[in-house]
Amino acid sequence: MTKIINMGSIADSTALRNQPSAGNLSILTKVDKLRELIGTKVALPQLVVVGDQSSGKSSVLEGLTGFGFPRDAELCTRYATQITCRRESEQSIDVSIIPHADAAAYEQERVKKFHRTLKEMTPESLAEVFKEANEAMGIRTSTRFTSSDGSSLPAFSEHILKIEKLGPDEEHFTVIDVPGIFRKETEGVTTEADIDLVRNMVEKYMKDTRTIILAIMPSNVDPATQEILKLAKKADPSMIRTMAVLTKPDLAIERTMQQIAIDHVLGKRSDLTLGYYIVKNRGPDDVDKTLEQGQVDERRFFSEAPWTVLRSTAKAGITALKARVRELLVDLIKKEFPKLKSDVVKELTALRSQLDKMGQSRSNEHTQRAYLNKMSEAFQTLARDALNAYYTGSKLFDERHDIRLITRVVEASEEFSDVMWKNGHTRAFASGSTTDDEEKTLTTPPDADLLLELEDSDYSELDEIFDPSDTVMPDVSGEEQIMDYIEGVYKESRGQELGTFGGALVSTMFKEQSKKWRPITLSYISRVVLAVHHFISEVIKEVCPDERVREELWNGYLLEELQKSYRRAMDNAKFLLDIEREGIPITHNHYFNDNLQKAQSSRLVSAMEKLGMEKNLGITDESGQVVRQQTGVFLPREQLNNLSFNLANSDHVREYMHDILKSYYKVSRKRFVDVVCQQAVNHYLLQGEGSPLKIFSTQMVLSLNEDQLDMIAAEDAPVKLRREKLGRDIKSFEGALKVLKGSS
Repeated sequence: MTKIINMGSIADSTALRNQPSAGNLSILTKVDKLRELIGTKVALPQLVVVGDQSSGKSSVLEGLTGFGFPRDAELCTRYATQITCRRESEQSIDVSIIPHADAAAYEQERVKKFHRTLKEMTPESLAEVFKEANEAMGIRTSTRFTSSDGSSLPAFSEHILKIEKLGPDEEHFTVIDVPGIFRKETEGVTTEADIDLVRNMVEKYMKDTRTIILAIMPSNVDPATQEILKLAKKADPSMIRTMAVLTKPDLAIERTMQQIAIDHVLGKRSDLTLGYYIVKNRGPDDVDKTLEQGQVDERRFFSEAPWTVLRSTAKAGITALKARVRELLVDLIKKEFPKLKSDVVKELTALRSQLDKMGQSRSNEHTQRAYLNKMSEAFQTLARDALNAYYTGSKLFDERHDIRLITRVVEASEEFSDVMWKNGHTRAFASGSTTDDEEKTLTTPPDADLLLELEDSDYSELDEIFDPSDTVMPDVSGEEQIMDYIEGVYKESRGQELGTFGGALVSTMFKEQSKKWRPITLSYISRVVLAVHHFISEVIKEVCPDERVREELWNGYLLEELQKSYRRAMDNAKFLLDIEREGIPITHNHYFNDNLQKAQSSRLVSAMEKLGMEKNLGITDESGQVVRQQTGVFLPREQLNNLSFNLANSDHVREYMHDILKSYYKVSRKRFVDVVCQQAVNHYLLQGEGSPLKIFSTQMVLSLNEDQLDMIAAEDAPVKLRREKLGRDIKSFEGALKVLKGSS
């Protein structure tokens, strides 16, 4: 005769006393609603039953929930099972599957379709439901090893089987059962990989701080040797949320094993804050007994020696265990509720932010253009802030100092100016009497360590912009001194001029003296180009999180325009180099004459110092009194009238050529540095209309035709699926927030 398993709770006075209060019932109901909405996304307060296979887990669960699991070995737990008992006017059992969060979308949709409702529960109907659930999850059986495509089926699944046991006499309760740990594979059924999968699944459920661990182990084995307690210790080092349940005390025949079990329940050997409980399972011979009959047998068992010592502990029997775990669960929920609300708000904010970054759905030209325009405005805001050094405008600048653009450009510009000043000349000029820093630098031999170096670039798309030969510094180590060079140029180029030289010689000498300008300047422009390109690349990643859109926008439009703008800047720098170095030396800057006169005066002073005598002269005040002594050079008038440098015509011309070259070089260098920074960098790379920073703008977005918009901004299938998933998740978390606030 087929037995109908009683779906109600145990009708005794203890059970009635343990019914949750209205407040507790409300909070338990809220958690169940949250589990429906966000159970796979946020850790919720829960009770998880763990243990080895054949440890008595199923019997403990049956006693806690009144739900009898199938005894068929092939139907033993192959996945996590969430069992919820809830009071409703009509009794039924609803069985469905909660898909694993990391499962493919099509797989999630497929298993979600599984739903069975039983009005009556017989062993046969229950076994049939489990078989159908196993098949829906794609689990291997003794008769089904492969899927329709020939691939091997797994023995375990990470989906969750959800069982709701409803009825007018049900006590509100939720517990999660996970597969039992095993250590040996079964040929044709389980593999070595299954052993690890189950262990990892058990550890995952135990590790969360909002989980009460119910560790099941048989009484005929010393708990100190049980691996499940070691795993619990790993997840719960303080052992404050782990409760142990000893099963099968009737199998502990030896007096020693009985005493070990009793000592653990009495707390004499326990290191668990929640302690040990003990229950007696229904054995194989009790299959025809109802749950109520089984619990009568259990009470009778614990009323006999040596177990009678446990009668006063309230830790023996399924009824005591059930009352205690429900109490623990309610306390945990109350404790975690405020934190849970904070977690839900935080996650909801993150989900909304992700959806906001994706922008509006882009199904037509209007929404696609609006999407790109919003992105371009965000880019322009960051670019404007970066150029104005307004680094408080976005937290991005706090996290990424490498994209503080104008700061990086100013650093490169100052280094460019410094290298041009200290190392731009081919030969050191002859020293004069002046002692200013400019003079000292120009008369100091160049230091190769001061050369402006271009950093290694990770951007291969810039290879065609940078010509390595442009930044190779000429070798000037074997060059003669400046005066010897000038003399050689003069001798090879002089005509019949009297005491003068041809103007073309200044051009020749200046071009030679400035031949290091080209590699220094082009390496500087390359560095700024690299800084600008890095900024644009990184900010585009920030404002455009959709990788496909970013790739289309970058490779399909931006990159080509950026390369054109970089070439314009490089070409302008080369143009300025040609104008400054190849053209006729010309300046209307009075600084040129000042420098020239200072150089000539310096030679005159040197000659006077050689002819004169050094004397101390008294400096008098208005009354004729000597107030201080000053050292000076005394030169008789006769010597002054006969003052002469006694130089040959060629020597005189050589010195004059040197002074002109030096004076013009200083004026030209300062002018050139300023013009390069102002035009090639500031105009062409930063501020001008054709600047690369101005390319991704509203004007660009408005200029795109329908085909270009569709190519760049249209959503592909993965993006649509992600948008839909975010929408579903947001809806779930909004519902969860309403539950937490009590408005749902």
